[in-house]
Parts: sequence; structure tokens; C-alpha cells
Amino acid sequence: GIVGVGSSPSSGSQSPAQLRTLCRALLLHSQSLYHEHCMETRIASLALEKKDVTPTKGFARTKKEVKAPSPHILQSCVSYGCKSIFEKKVRMVLKRLSRWLEKDMNCPDKFFVEWLPLALFDSQSRFVLLFRDQICIDVGIKGDVLRVTQTSGHAGEFRAVGFGSELELECFLKLEFRRALAHG
Repeated sequence: GIVGVGSSPSSGSQSPAQLRTLCRALLLHSQSLYHEHCMETRIASLALEKKDVTPTKGFARTKKEVKAPSPHILQSCVSYGCKSIFEKKVRMVLKRLSRWLEKDMNCPDKFFVEWLPLALFDSQSRFVLLFRDQICIDVGIKGDVLRVTQTSGHAGEFRAVGFGSELELECFLKLEFRRALAHG
């Protein structure tokens, strides 16, 4: 790869190897979407041809032109790519928060994160974060949007909020951890 003056091979949030892997995954995803679209279009056209076999009285049969719907491959690939990059950043935030909680806040308790196992090319990711019996947060990443849903066992409160970056999520989680430790 080409490295410019004052830059490193792993500048930005992704290394060249990670970007190559992401590009290959996006290419495979686009091929999969196109294949799926072709199969659906073919099945729909066969069903339509089967339906049009009925004879007509006295009129010449004219074949209706059926336009196949767009497969929206680009939109799906962009959404998947955004989700992949955003998820990686969120995972780095969770690692930083774990170190912050242990070292800066002197808290021996750990938080637990459980990722929902979704299909490889799903354009969304989901995980649940638990800390003591005070914090239960459901996080959904879809494309470049992060949505947090939180329930509190003590007061029975529920709230949902959206974030545009992993740094906003980090600030939110630090506030929640501080609040939980203060009421600990």
C-alpha cells in the first residue's frame, strides 16, 4: 500500500487489511443480493407466465411487459458497510469502558455484553449490556444509527434514545456507570 508523509499504515479506524476484508465482504454481499434478486425475479416471471396461459376469446394475445423491481444492491451494501465499521467502533468503546471502570473508577465489578448472533450479512447488530442489577441496556446498530433502549428494575422506567456516534454512546454509558456506582 501507499503510505503518505505523516501517515501510518493503520491510520483512521481501519487498517488496510481490515478494509480489504470489508471490501471483499461487501462484494460477496452484493453478489448474494444480485443472485437472490435474479431468483426472485425469475420465479415471479414464471408464475406470471403460468397465470397468463388462459385462452382469450377472439382477441390476439398480447404479452404484458413486466418490469423487474430494483434490487437496491448499493443501498444494502452501504448499510452493511456502515454497520460493520460502526460495530467495530462500538466494540472498541466497550473495551475502553471496561478498562475505565476497572482503573479509573476502581470498580471490581465487570459489565457483561451479549451479542445477538445474526446472519453474516445482516445490516443490523444487537447486544445487551448488563451491570450489577442496576443497568440493563439493549443496543441496536442499523447502518450508521445506534439506538439504545434502557430499562431500570428499581423504578420501572423505560427510555429509548438514538446516537450518531460511538463517542456519544461512550459518554452516555460513563454517565450511567457513574450513576450506578453512586447509588451502589
